[in-house]
Amino acid sequence: MRLFFALVPDDALRPLLGERAIDLARAIGGRAVPAHNIHLTLAFLGEVDRARVPALRPILDAMPRDAFMLVLDRVGEWRRAGVAWIAPSVASPRLAALHAALTEALRGAGFPVEARPFQPHLTLVRRPSRTLADAPADPLTWRVGRLSLMRSEAVGGAVRYREDAGVALAVE
Repeated sequence: MRLFFALVPDDALRPLLGERAIDLARAIGGRAVPAHNIHLTLAFLGEVDRARVPALRPILDAMPRDAFMLVLDRVGEWRRAGVAWIAPSVASPRLAALHAALTEALRGAGFPVEARPFQPHLTLVRRPSRTLADAPADPLTWRVGRLSLMRSEAVGGAVRYREDAGVALAVE
């Protein structure tokens, strides 16, 4: 099964991101990511043997539990990856700490981790047909309140992401 750790927008933000994805796809072409699939990937694991999945729950449970705010205020595109995204222009120390703790725990448990630098973003459009320069965007404020272990599933020819396990992040 294909698994990844992610931050998933709450019910208030998800439809706003879905609208932003549709608007962006209209402007640059490509396919808008459905609102229910928009997320911020913290660690992509890829195919994980079913026997190894139980080892992921203790990692999830051991992560920092502080909620934090992200302001999504930049859009851009990674041409080679074929995606357009929205991201925070200001790095969040809590997001960086959560990512670092997760990476360290996964590495310690023998799971693969990305060697590339962490670039927090939420993919809004796949395969854009027109170029999108990095630019400011109307800000969307996100109170990040949940860390999830997600599964990628093919459903009727489309990909759907489903939470396998999750933990709430608490407000200080």
